[in-house]
This record gives sequence, structure tokens and C-alpha cells, in this order.
Amino acid sequence: MSTPRAAVAPPAVLLVEDNTDLSERMAAVLRDEGYQVTTAQTARRAEATVRAGFRGVVLLDIHLPDASGLDLFHSIRALTPRNRVAIMTAFDDLDNVISATRAGAFDFITKGADLHERVRITVRNAFDAMAREDEVAQLTSTVVRTTRSTRLITQARQMDEVLAAIDRLAASKVGVLVTGPSGTGKEVVAHCIHESGPRATAPFIAVNCAGIPDTLLESELFGYERGAFTGAAQRRQGKFEAAQDGTIFLDEIGEMSLPLQAKVLRVLQDGRFERLGGNQVVQSEARIIAATNRDLLSMVRAGTFREDLYYRLAVFTLRLPPLTERRGDIPLLVAHFVAQASRGEGRDIRTVAPEVLRLFDLHQWPGNVRQLQNVVARAVVVCTTDSVALRDLPESFMQELPASPAGAGSRPVAPALAPLAFSVPGNVVRGLDDLAVPELWNSSSPDRLDRALAGAFPDARQLPTLEELEGAGIRLVMKRLGHNIQATARALRIGRATLYRRLGHGEAGGAAGDTSRPV
Repeated sequence: MSTPRAAVAPPAVLLVEDNTDLSERMAAVLRDEGYQVTTAQTARRAEATVRAGFRGVVLLDIHLPDASGLDLFHSIRALTPRNRVAIMTAFDDLDNVISATRAGAFDFITKGADLHERVRITVRNAFDAMAREDEVAQLTSTVVRTTRSTRLITQARQMDEVLAAIDRLAASKVGVLVTGPSGTGKEVVAHCIHESGPRATAPFIAVNCAGIPDTLLESELFGYERGAFTGAAQRRQGKFEAAQDGTIFLDEIGEMSLPLQAKVLRVLQDGRFERLGGNQVVQSEARIIAATNRDLLSMVRAGTFREDLYYRLAVFTLRLPPLTERRGDIPLLVAHFVAQASRGEGRDIRTVAPEVLRLFDLHQWPGNVRQLQNVVARAVVVCTTDSVALRDLPESFMQELPASPAGAGSRPVAPALAPLAFSVPGNVVRGLDDLAVPELWNSSSPDRLDRALAGAFPDARQLPTLEELEGAGIRLVMKRLGHNIQATARALRIGRATLYRRLGHGEAGGAAGDTSRPV
């Protein structure tokens, strides 16, 4: 006889509302949706419920009879940071709403005619966000598929060939050429090959051939004797000699000059070389792993790279995919980089907000893994909470985001309003933090704009003028519609002549005068 499965408890909602009738109606709506609802009419009762172990979503009225809803919000956040808290208010209380949002409130809900629908959407999205956070935590706590080296963090199927090749090459002596765009982790792979084999205890020495002038690169690689050139006061050991029987990694080898390529070829052929200015033969047992982001075969055909050296290096060629081909690794890499940067800065930052991961998944990452690491490291430095939020991301990164969702069928995303944010003077990027919460995808346009502007302009001293707001809105619509004047006027429900006037003479002339655009 099989053992019956334990019943799974429904998701829990704590509804903190002093209006009994309203509380009962909202509780009924949520129970119909399958949630387990606990109600509280006072801050004291709500805090006691949280202290007793409540885990889930909190709907919190900002005005309570026995305490400030904001004070209770901060208490709940301190007691249970994982709980999602949505602020409810019947008042035009933007200062408090913005303060709570900055402190980590998941959303705020105005008690209007659509209250029940807004509550349903907010609670559903809050639980979705919690589920995504759990998935990331589970991924980062499991053993990631790697080689015997722990440097390469991946679970993407696109990296299976790379992982298998690293294991095959670890004990081999053959030349390896690692190719791929800049920032994909070519040096990391070279480290993995080195650390996974019998050379692991020997030196690993990396040389960036593009970062050293050719006249200095030769002495850097082979060393020199005393008096070999002006300033050579004593003998100096080169990288090949220092590597002993370890590994020397020649990054960006496509930048090396032809004469120097000939000397490297000799080392590959018989393991021997002379220091600069000397005639004593030095033996090297170092294994060479080379890397490039260039097409070396095309360079061979053009006569700028030696054919014999190419075939010596490329006994085994290993291509690394760009980050856009292994997007499934982004959450793992982000978690690793957050932990790494947090330790380096002496901070206690544990994760990134779900909306940040969504934007990372949309980005094209021209700088690949290295760019992702830099963005995360910068965000950790400026982060003021325990979780990286949209406001912590570099402005340059936000401006690079696509204007429309990637891929057919994608749901609308917050970056679609990024041009508006960067057109209006002031630090508008802060408004994206309020704009990108998941429930806004289901909100009306006025609602989204209200929230975006409330977050973008929290300081009364930096409010935009009506002219600035209108101009930013028109430019946004024009950009979305490919600068098509007729379509823009139709979308804005104004005539073309009115649109020209509102754009202003300079901008109108630029838009209209471009006959390559449809009008």
C-alpha cells in the first residue's frame, strides 16, 4: 500500500487592513484564487503574525489605527526579508509610497474601482517573483557542472563540448587554440585545462600579446642578458623560462608580429630559445595555449600570420560561444559575481531583483561574460540594500537595452520606456525601479506613467516642465513608430500640423526633412 502524499499548503497572504468590510471582500477574492488568507486590522496583530512564522505575500494598508504602516513595513522587512510586501493606500501619498518602494516594497496599490483586480495581479506577480528567486537560489546552491577546475561556471548545453574538450585536453601535450569573441572567458578555459591536468602544481603564466608593444613583447617572452640593450642592467628571466613545465597562455596571439611568430614557432617545435642578447640555449617544457578573437585562417591567407605556426597552435581548436548563446548561465554567473564583488567590497549583498535578471536576459552583451561581471561589480558598489535593484545598474547599460522585446511572443518589458527616462532632464533612471515591477505589465498606460514619473522625480526641486514631458513623450512615440510622422500623429490623436508645432521647428524639420523615412 503506497503512502499518501502530504498535502501542499496553498500560498499564504497576510492582509493588513483596518476597514473590516473592505478586508472581507478582498480576502474572499483572494481565497477564490486559491490563496490562504490571514487578516489583521492592526499593526500589532500583523507583526505578531509575522513573528509567528508567516511566509508569503503581505498586503499592507499604509494608514493603520495603532501605528504607521511604513513603520510596520520596515519591521516586516527586518523580520522576514524574503516576504513580498505590497503597500495599499487610498490617498495621494507619493512621498510615503516612493520611500517604501525604495526600501524594498514589491508594489503599491491605490484603492480605486479596480482594487480587486489590482490585488489579484499584484499577489500573483509577487509569488512569481518569489518562485524565480527560489530557482536562482537553488541553482547557485547545487553543484554546477564543471571540469575538475571550479573556475568555469556553466550549466548550458552549449558548453557541453567545451567541458568535454577540457577533460580530454587536460593530460595532453598538444597545442590548443581557444577562439571566440572578447570577454567569453578564453583565459578561464586555459586555466581549467591547466588545473585539470598533471601541470596543475606548476606555474600558469598569461601574456596579453595585444597589451605589450612588440619591441617589449620579445624580451617579455624570452628574457634578456645583461647589456642586451640600454637599461638592461642584469639578466632577466622571460615568461617561457618562468613557466618551467607549466602552462604559458598567449592571449590575442593574432596581434603578434611575424618575426616574433617565428621565434614562438621554434619553441613549439623543439622547446628551445635564446634570451635576448645571448647565445645560450634555454630549454622550455611549458605547454602553450593560445587564444584569439580574430580569424587566423584569414590572416594566414592575407600573409599576416604564419601558416606553420597556425597549424602548430591549432592542433586542437576550441570555440567559446558568446553569452547570448548561453543565456541560461546568466543567473548562475550573476550569483557568482554578486558573491565575489560583495566579498571584495566587504558588503552583505545576497542577490539581484528578478526584474534585473529579466533585463540581463534581454541584453545583447557585446562584451560577453566580462561585461556582465563589470556591470554586476559596479552595481554592488552603489547598492544600498541587500539586493541589487534596477536603480543600481549603470546608466550606460540601461541605454543599451533593446527598445522592444527580444523574440516573438515576448511580453512587453520596462525598457520600452527607457528613451522617455533619458530624454527628460534629471536623474530619471531612478524611475525605472518603480516602472519595471512585474504587475505593471498588466497595468494601464496612465498607471505605468504615473509610477514611472513618481519614481523618476522624487525630489520636488527637480520636477520637469510640461513642455519637457510633452516633448519626451512625443519623441518616445516617434522612435517606437520608426519616425513615421503620420503614424505618430495618429497614435497621439493629433493632426500632423499640430505634431510639427509641438515638436518645434528644429526637430520637426529634422523629422520631416528626412525623405528616407515613411510619412
